Amino acid sequence: MRRLLALTLLLGLTLAQGLVLPFEGPRGYALAQAFAQGLQAPPPTLLALLLPDLPWRGSYELVGGLYTRAGARLALSATGAGWVLLGREEEGGLRLILATPTGAKEGLFRSPELAWLWLQGQGLAPRYAPLPPPSLPEERLRALAEGKDPDPLHQSALDLREGRGTGLLEGVLPKRLLLLWQGTLPPAYEAFRLLAEGKREEALKRAEALAQGDTLERAAAHLLYRALEDERWKESARSLAQAFPELPLAWEEVSFAAFAEGKGEEARDALLQALKLRPDYWLYWTNLGWAYYLTGDLPRAILASERAVRLNPNATAYYNLGLFRAIYGDFLGAKAAYDRALRLDEGEDFPEALKDLEGRQEPLTLFFRAYLAERVGLDAKPLYQAFLAQYPRHPLGPSARRALARLEKGGVGLEVLRLTLIPGDVDARPFRAGEAVFPEVRLTGSPYLQRGALETRLFRGGELLQGEKKDLGFPPLATGLVEVAPAVTLPEPGRYTLEVRYGEATALLPLEAGPPSLARRLYALGLEVRDLSGRALLSPKEALGEKGEELLLERTLEALKEAAPLATGSRLTAPLETGPYAGKSVQQALQDPGLAGVRAFFEAVLANPELLAENDVVNAFVNWLLGLSENQP
Repeated sequence: MRRLLALTLLLGLTLAQGLVLPFEGPRGYALAQAFAQGLQAPPPTLLALLLPDLPWRGSYELVGGLYTRAGARLALSATGAGWVLLGREEEGGLRLILATPTGAKEGLFRSPELAWLWLQGQGLAPRYAPLPPPSLPEERLRALAEGKDPDPLHQSALDLREGRGTGLLEGVLPKRLLLLWQGTLPPAYEAFRLLAEGKREEALKRAEALAQGDTLERAAAHLLYRALEDERWKESARSLAQAFPELPLAWEEVSFAAFAEGKGEEARDALLQALKLRPDYWLYWTNLGWAYYLTGDLPRAILASERAVRLNPNATAYYNLGLFRAIYGDFLGAKAAYDRALRLDEGEDFPEALKDLEGRQEPLTLFFRAYLAERVGLDAKPLYQAFLAQYPRHPLGPSARRALARLEKGGVGLEVLRLTLIPGDVDARPFRAGEAVFPEVRLTGSPYLQRGALETRLFRGGELLQGEKKDLGFPPLATGLVEVAPAVTLPEPGRYTLEVRYGEATALLPLEAGPPSLARRLYALGLEVRDLSGRALLSPKEALGEKGEELLLERTLEALKEAAPLATGSRLTAPLETGPYAGKSVQQALQDPGLAGVRAFFEAVLANPELLAENDVVNAFVNWLLGLSENQP
């Protein structure tokens, strides 16, 4: 019966130009199937398997989702269909979205039958014909959409996804869609492929060609301009919004262009347009709050920011809310907003918040500039002092003085937890010459950890041999942090002093470097030496220990000798022309490799770690010998 059904579906599909995508909702597949049957369109379950993602990262989610007017128009362009119908079950009924080359329409209907009448009015559904019942139950349709127990038509879809040809789909689905799955990429997809391959100039030329194309191509052109940091992105955003007003991303991009040019009114108007399309998107409300601020409308800026944090608490909106309330003189409201922002900030947003405060002279903005600086670990003393100098009798004066006293008593602590060969690994003392030493430290700060550079310096006899430092990043309100300091390398055997410094905190440790160790050098590279059975020849403790090199050489000798009887091939029994075993065969080298030969092998591995990498030591040794012979002229 399934085969008969599939062949029956093929009748009447050959001329179909439109597509019905699976509907959203508990009866989504059955409803979509009913509409597809009435419109003589391919089964929506085929589109569940073959609807392609859009070429850019984020696909439909970047533009607000598939089940929107923008999503429907982009699906129309991506598939090459004559029209695309989407549906979503909602509390008020069934919402239909119809995309055609001229635009997209939508409506909410109390019943599927009313939605069907609407399609008749659009000239899409045949007049006076009732909406047919779905030919298969919801459960079976969902199974087909997931590729389970496919009939011949859906098996063709699965085959096409695997690159095995179109099968029964030829003439059923739009040609552009079939060609895309066969590897013939449409221009927008090809442009993003070039960008992914690093061919920036070629991708830019494609963007220029796409800028006058269809919906998908124009959106792709704009996103390419953005990715390539081409200044034409601002013009592209505005033209995209005019040509494609259903796309909230276009209005968002217009707002970014307006912000970049200091045009608060244009940014506000663009975001209001975007919010008509995505009314509950927190980012648009966050940015709208800032746009209102730029236009001088503080009451609406506060309301927009409050809406943003209700939808999705985020540091930027709370920082903005703190600024707006501070300008108004609302200390408690500003403090609550700033405190919440600091807890949400992962260390990325506070620089902009401080920058926003720099240009303000209201008493609370001066105070909160110091307040934020203290809590993110920057030097807040001069900021509190400047506030007190400008407003010596302000009610917040005592708070500023207490903060200064707190900062005077505070400080930074530093404790070296271990010294490692690999960051985050076990303590590797005593070290050997040529090894990099990574100090792992615990930093503490009171009242908060101050920002600065973590430094490592190496001395011998009072002379500074090396010095390295790195700036640390951490979230606001941090009072402690475990971090790996930059490494220094012990140049030769001898005694050294290691200094680790962070701000005013310093730790000094004596170090003694012994002679180099092959086992430790291999360990530092992350190379594990294994025999033919995959068993490690050394444990980490043995590799780092005093006898690590001795054990490595001895056990490697044993592993090679054990493997010698297996070396019976013609290449392995023929004499080697060059190398440490010239005149001997690989088999003879395995029978008596000698310490000097094994050492030379491991020195080669250190120079070229890929030689060992995922190989066992026996095969790596054999490949090394054969490579030495074959690489000689």
